[in-house]
Amino acid sequence: MQHRESPTAVFEDDDLLVVDKPAHVVCHSAKKPEHPTLVAWLRERGIEVPRLINRLDRETSGLIIVAKNEHAAKILGKQLLRGEITKQYVAICCRELIQDRCLIDKPIGFDRKSAVYTKRVVDESTGKPSVTELVVERRLRGFTVVRLTPRTGRTHQLRVHMAWLGHPIVGDKIYGPDDHWYLRFIEQGVTGEMVKELLLSRHALHADFVALRHPTSRQRCEFRAELPGDMVAFIAQHAVPGAH
Repeated sequence: MQHRESPTAVFEDDDLLVVDKPAHVVCHSAKKPEHPTLVAWLRERGIEVPRLINRLDRETSGLIIVAKNEHAAKILGKQLLRGEITKQYVAICCRELIQDRCLIDKPIGFDRKSAVYTKRVVDESTGKPSVTELVVERRLRGFTVVRLTPRTGRTHQLRVHMAWLGHPIVGDKIYGPDDHWYLRFIEQGVTGEMVKELLLSRHALHADFVALRHPTSRQRCEFRAELPGDMVAFIAQHAVPGAH
């Protein structure tokens, strides 16, 4: 299955570039040369040393902050470490959530029982502190659209927390119904059988909002990225008639 969407610039000046990354574009070098990378796209735009302040998984779409020089990178990097950059995500999760909002405060560590070496899991004994705020945006037929705000920055944090909650993100090959789908994906790519089981070719997670202080002016800036077409179509397909 081919995905030919390219990143788009949401904002750009001499110090800062905010990019809307499509799903299926990796941030850094890909294991397979045919896979597009965000770094290659940035270099094509003349940014010889791309400094990514935040990163997204290959299948996660949405906003990435890029510092265009070392001075901006230092300032934005400090903001990120201090928790001064707000990032929010929209996800479609399996089944209908009863509560309208909740705080998931569960430590995350490696899942040493899984054949997927990158897989994480809630681990009360050795996991690192991890906090996610959840707000329901819309209930669908058998699914829920949620807004997620990570208060920590653990690998796969949102996907792990949603799986722990019993509402894994639609299309998730690792934290969905069977993590062997990820191993099959590595070998075969996306298949019709996979999409039939997981409902989407990628996990339905989109970074739609970031807020930061500009590295030069220090003014607060907010940026947004609209939901991509695959998530919009899924929501429309499973919408409750007459409900928002």
